[in-house]
Amino acid sequence: MSTIAATSKPYHLTADEGLQSVWWKTGRVWVKASGVETAGRFAQIEVDDPRGAAPPMHIHHTEDETFLVLDGEVSVFAGGERTELQAGDYAFIPRGDEHAYLVQSERARMLVTFSPAGFEEFFVEMGVAGDQPPADPVMPSPEEFARRLAPYGCAITGPPPELA
Repeated sequence: MSTIAATSKPYHLTADEGLQSVWWKTGRVWVKASGVETAGRFAQIEVDDPRGAAPPMHIHHTEDETFLVLDGEVSVFAGGERTELQAGDYAFIPRGDEHAYLVQSERARMLVTFSPAGFEEFFVEMGVAGDQPPADPVMPSPEEFARRLAPYGCAITGPPPELA
């Protein structure tokens, strides 16, 4: 069941708004469009992460994922390759491909799209709401993380990439 309110008309959000906003890892996630608004076709989140932030290597079995870097520099690891992205650059990761990203700049902002929608709910479920960041990173143990990802058709395949 969705935790994001439905809308039946066009809408707009300002730069620091989202249908939901949560703290995740050491950064922030804003849900810009969920499956509720798009009839499940796609979802978009904005991610604002500090230098060194990275998810574990993982595979989405049910959705394609794209990254549009809005600000900063990010390394994307996919298809056995490392690609360096900066503001304005874009990456597409098809479902079934192992991937992760690593923030190289002091901060990076990305617009991430999932198609079809559904995975955005993972961030809403796992993140911490509030205006101020929590004292500690919002990250479960590797075992709990894997357990919570499974219902979303996502599997951890390795550790997060790290800064050199």
